Amino acid sequence: MSVIAPIGGFFERHDPDDGAGGTSVLEAWTGDRVWAGFVNARSAFAALVGTMPGVTVWLPAFVCSDLVDPSFAGRVRFYPVGAGLVPDLAGVEAGMAAGDLVLVVAYFGQPVAEGVEAFARRRPDLRIVEDRAQALDPGPAADDRWVLYSPRKLLGVADGGLLVAPVGEGALPQPSATADSAALWRAADLRHDDPAGRDNALWYGANRDKEAAMAVTAQAMTARSLAILSRTSAESLAGPRRANWRVLDRRLLRWSALPGEAKAPPPGYVIRLESGVRDRVLQGLHAARIFAAVHWPEIAAPAADFPREHGWTRELITLPCDHRYGAVEMARVADRVEALLA
Repeated sequence: MSVIAPIGGFFERHDPDDGAGGTSVLEAWTGDRVWAGFVNARSAFAALVGTMPGVTVWLPAFVCSDLVDPSFAGRVRFYPVGAGLVPDLAGVEAGMAAGDLVLVVAYFGQPVAEGVEAFARRRPDLRIVEDRAQALDPGPAADDRWVLYSPRKLLGVADGGLLVAPVGEGALPQPSATADSAALWRAADLRHDDPAGRDNALWYGANRDKEAAMAVTAQAMTARSLAILSRTSAESLAGPRRANWRVLDRRLLRWSALPGEAKAPPPGYVIRLESGVRDRVLQGLHAARIFAAVHWPEIAAPAADFPREHGWTRELITLPCDHRYGAVEMARVADRVEALLA
């Protein structure tokens, strides 16, 4: 019996191109800056916050709840995110003290909103971290900014959280423990060896278990993940993403959550639907083995204070359009979405 190969979901082990397409992902992300490679981004961020005792940590209300660790949760304050996922810092800026840490997010792989740059120029007394967990290449980061990457969200590595220092910063917190590489890599290896997806339940379960075990830790990024990042060209991932995004945009623009041309290689095509409709469409996509994602099902900010941002957790779907696929797979995704919304 033939099996329809799945589209989307977590990444199988990536086969690197040994830089044939140009600058490697690792070089593109780090350049000449000092960097540290933790097992995940939440560990890298917690380590950075740990070097700044007593300062307030400002987070956007729309950010994954996993980023907030108990070690600094008591110091966290949130700021709202407006329509179009634009940070709304005006109402809270007066409450920010010199030395406070402010996280901004490159949502869905796109450059941070222009207002963030104006804010940073106004407040050079603040320390800014740019969260690029969803971003492959949103453009160069400001010289005075920390940058955070989560490579397993973007290509087939099993782990990793890269913390990149501002230009001229001489030191960063570094991991001090070794991760269990075999356990982390089991799901990615299983999926790589099953391109038709016949053992979907096996590798999906392995990945679910791996993600459930992820925690804030002092463990370092595995050597296998680091090697793949250093041997994979950024453009080999970026070009197909741009092309696939355009295929979906021609068909699904009416439901786009972020209308307009993608300014940087996107992690997926984001649509916005009414909450009840969203759940039905998501179920229908999964039933067709199109493993669309939700960013994010849970956010850290309190719902009573940030109802708009909590609304997005029930309205958004990220459709796969990454480098593993081409026009044929994108047509299958678009056909299914249109059929479910007909």
